[in-house]
Amino acid sequence: MRVRNFTSWALVIIGMLSLTTATWAQTGITPYSAQGIGNLIRPSLVHNRGMGNVGIGMGNALFINYTNPAFLYKNNLSSFDVAFSVEQNIMQNESESITRTGGGLNYGIFSFPIATNRWTMSVGMIPYSVVGYRIEESINVQGGNEIGTQIIEGDGGTNLISISNGIRVVGNLGLGLRISYLFGPITETRTVLLNDPQANRTELEDQIYYSDVIFEPSLSYGFKLGNNTLLNVGATYQPQMKVRAIRELTLRSVPPGNPLLSRVERLDTLEGNVTLPSRLGMGISLEKSLKYMVGVDFVTQPWENYRSFGGGSDDMRNSYEVSVGGQYIPDIRSVNSYLSRMAYRMGLFYRNTPFAVEDQQITDFGLNLGLSLPMSNFSSTNLSFEIGNRGTLEEGLIRENYFRVSAGITFNDPNWFIRRKFD
Repeated sequence: MRVRNFTSWALVIIGMLSLTTATWAQTGITPYSAQGIGNLIRPSLVHNRGMGNVGIGMGNALFINYTNPAFLYKNNLSSFDVAFSVEQNIMQNESESITRTGGGLNYGIFSFPIATNRWTMSVGMIPYSVVGYRIEESINVQGGNEIGTQIIEGDGGTNLISISNGIRVVGNLGLGLRISYLFGPITETRTVLLNDPQANRTELEDQIYYSDVIFEPSLSYGFKLGNNTLLNVGATYQPQMKVRAIRELTLRSVPPGNPLLSRVERLDTLEGNVTLPSRLGMGISLEKSLKYMVGVDFVTQPWENYRSFGGGSDDMRNSYEVSVGGQYIPDIRSVNSYLSRMAYRMGLFYRNTPFAVEDQQITDFGLNLGLSLPMSNFSSTNLSFEIGNRGTLEEGLIRENYFRVSAGITFNDPNWFIRRKFD
């Protein structure tokens, strides 16, 4: 007798959710993340990434429809999806070039049908934003002639623990709702190093911890065009909201050669909030069941409405993103050819980010490729490859050329909740 036990899989999810923030958001780091709450991570899984992150107007029966929960009702198999990513980022300005390589766990999502072909629920954890930057500048120390260096470093990010529901109301009309707990710290440390080797190193740590609940309703609809062919449309919306935040300021004075004698002073602990702007996403796709899908997504956010903990706008700009992509499966029922059962994906995106430096709004462009390698029980190993370019060399700014590989596994099984019995 073999028992498919939901409890054991739930424990896997809980264990993953207990991982520290540092284990998660290790890709997507950019020097431009000094603004706002960092570089925002699109809510897409590996199979979406292979298509340029398309997924708002696209539903798939074999992969968890996380990007738009209104398509979740199509997931009639219990599914578990986990993924990792590795990224190399070459950052350069007019005088130098630096290469950074990082990676880590991306997400863990579990979905299961409540009522077959009617209602499906998912739960999991995924990054929301990531911060990582380092700025060095020469300074004149006030009150003296000494010249020193100030180093400004930022790290951290925010994550989401989400519960999503997708319900087919009537026909091909679906409604979805994602309720997420947003949490995580973002820390900026300013270090002053004087040229005098006997002078103490001074560090001012400014940490803001975010924690609040986010609601995101969504909808989907499929127009029948013919035999197994649908024209799908979808939309997601995240209202503008104020996120609770706690800010802690800490001052450290570190003597040279003996950090154990450092003096630490907690300057202040403040409670407040940060205003995140609304986000509207719309998508459309053409689908022939288990054969091909091609779609377009558009996402916009008025980041000029953003307000930091101190009430400023951080010079954020309104942003938008356009994604185009699709997938093709030659013959999913093929017995003789494994290659014919694979899913082949391609996509691209253009993003006008909310970051602006020297009155230049930063853009991000990328090309994506993806594959799904079929396994038993409709499960698969999923791969995506992304090459992109962000920023510019104009006005002394930084241009980034990055390459990211994501690998994930989707486990599908219709029998996780069934106890098999033999007479």
